[in-house]
Amino acid sequence: MPETITAPACTTFDDWLAVSTDGFAAMNAGRDPAHLVKELVQNALDALGLGGGEIQLNCQAQDGGVRITCRDSGCGMANLADIRTVFHTSKTDSHLQRGRMGRGFKEMLCMALEATVTSGRRRIEFRMEHGRRVTRQVQLPADQATPGTLVEMQMPWDGDVIQHLVKYFQGMLVPDGVHLVVNGQRVCHRLAQDRIEASLPTELLEDGRWIRPIRKTAIELVPVREGEVPMVYELGIPVCPIEWTVGFHANVQQRVPMNPCRDAVASGYLLKLHRACLPTLLPELSEEQVRQDWVGSAAPHCDEAVQQQIIAKGFGQNIARSVPKMGARQFDEDAREIGTMIIDTRQTSGGFRQILQQHVPTTMEVVEEHNRKRVQAAAAGSFDVADVYQAQDDASARRRRLIESVGGKERVEQVMDFARWFCQKLLDGYEGSAVCSVTLAMLKDVGAIATWSSDDVLTLGIDTPWLWTDPFGEESLATLIHEAAHHLNAHHGQDFHKELEKLAGRAARIMLLHGQEVRQRWPGLSGR
Repeated sequence: MPETITAPACTTFDDWLAVSTDGFAAMNAGRDPAHLVKELVQNALDALGLGGGEIQLNCQAQDGGVRITCRDSGCGMANLADIRTVFHTSKTDSHLQRGRMGRGFKEMLCMALEATVTSGRRRIEFRMEHGRRVTRQVQLPADQATPGTLVEMQMPWDGDVIQHLVKYFQGMLVPDGVHLVVNGQRVCHRLAQDRIEASLPTELLEDGRWIRPIRKTAIELVPVREGEVPMVYELGIPVCPIEWTVGFHANVQQRVPMNPCRDAVASGYLLKLHRACLPTLLPELSEEQVRQDWVGSAAPHCDEAVQQQIIAKGFGQNIARSVPKMGARQFDEDAREIGTMIIDTRQTSGGFRQILQQHVPTTMEVVEEHNRKRVQAAAAGSFDVADVYQAQDDASARRRRLIESVGGKERVEQVMDFARWFCQKLLDGYEGSAVCSVTLAMLKDVGAIATWSSDDVLTLGIDTPWLWTDPFGEESLATLIHEAAHHLNAHHGQDFHKELEKLAGRAARIMLLHGQEVRQRWPGLSGR
């Protein structure tokens, strides 16, 4: 006989996945009850839209748990059956809405002992019957219709949580036009002190995936009340502490990117928020507050003008960065002597260190600039040899004595003529080469031998004897080479020293090729 094959039994399910309500509840059991209840309130706010309306939230001890009731006067729900489906929403997603695909409502519902949702003449009931969870949809008589939406949930919480819930929702920043009542107490709209325009990341569901695009928005700075911790708010809903020390909440007027439990913002978001608010908050900050870590972290990302304000307010005006001792020279001590406050950037946080290095000079730079200005001031009192011998005042008499002490009028004029020729030879051939002139000044009191001005005037110190008695000596020639290098680079940086080396080589070539000319033109300068 042929073998008979029996087909296996077949069971058909309505869907591919079965979501365990108990498992879903276990995932959310550790969450702050306030963060679950706020999902009801934010759904109610979204339902009201821009037109405003009323929301009543009640939290009452009942039957060994806490009964949560949230009623709004919004647009209502078109299809109550949809709220049973996880990750289903009938809304077109917008970064200006608080809710995320109805997820928050389902998270709270799965923990409830029982619940009802009523909108218009429709009601959906979630009950426990004979140890099983059951759902019923009810059509109400016309006289029992509920405007907007009414959500009632019996939660397995201890009654002590009620005080925490009431305090949390009394701290909401209620949008203008919304009448919110929590356990019979009105939560009034609070005015913002400042409104900041900014571009910040947000969250948006697009093509089935969550993205975090940058969107233009406003941040409202709302003064904190006594006992409040400054918080980040998403469209009036508290999210998490903002981690700054100024007395303002930051109410972001768009969806805030958060972690899955929506009790903390996404990584890096606080830094972006701090950076956006810092320019507005800066006048409110004390000297101590300006030096706090949140400012230091945000400062490198701010405009240069804001960075300079931070430095001035937090560290002072007349400041310089410490540098190590260089041989026998201690620039930090020199800077202190001229009244400069020294900042050791090794003792500052990374953000402050970055802007200090960008905007604050070192003590070496401060000291050199101070000396340069002193020399410039002394050089401003320069004089010509001819004028000294014509004038009869005391200053001219003193200058004449100095000129005579180094060889007299004729020798000084010859040294000046050689200095002019030598510097001109050094600079000939450079682009924009100088046509230098030479003058005299009293420079010893400012610790200088010679100086080169921006308009290519070489000023020689008449009170430095060896400059006149041995003009062909190594010290004198080194001085002239150094000053000519300042025509090419005004500051003593690496580039200056490179130019100095080149000019030293050029000077050797000049004296080698033009040695006979030098001896013929200035025969009396080879020695006294």
